[in-house]
Amino acid sequence: MTLQDWSNLAQVIGALAVVISLIYVGFQIKRNTSAVRSATAQAIHNNYGDWYMNLMGDAELNRIALKGLKDYSSLDEIEKARFIQIFMAFISFSQNAFYQWRERALSPWLWDGWELLTMNLLAAPGGKGFWKERGYVFGKEYRDYVEKVILTRKPHPEARPFGAFKIS
Repeated sequence: MTLQDWSNLAQVIGALAVVISLIYVGFQIKRNTSAVRSATAQAIHNNYGDWYMNLMGDAELNRIALKGLKDYSSLDEIEKARFIQIFMAFISFSQNAFYQWRERALSPWLWDGWELLTMNLLAAPGGKGFWKERGYVFGKEYRDYVEKVILTRKPHPEARPFGAFKIS
């Protein structure tokens, strides 16, 4: 073989190596994307789980949450402050899940569940009062989604915030 033949062979081998490398990189990116989506879902579930556990572990806060969901205007100053604090956390988690879903870092079927829970809380009389008063602090895209999709949807007939009362 001539030097030119060896050069041509080396170029073919080099081209094949580039193609194989690109396939490998594509495979690694796919695996990494899957890992990121899994970690995102776990973080979102942990946020919501911790929120529920904190609420469950504090009987007074649980009482305030139920009272506020039924009638936001019935809360006294201290109750209202605690209600706002706990629901700002929940809606912040919901907003994060929304944006992760929009960026395709959270699976649609996982977002569907969190969206329904958000609807259960915001569709309650006190949830509507809370949103009317505090919704302005959230991102515009999320606010629009809550107001045009979540709050316009008819709640499931069995929707019960915290399983305590039916949304009418």
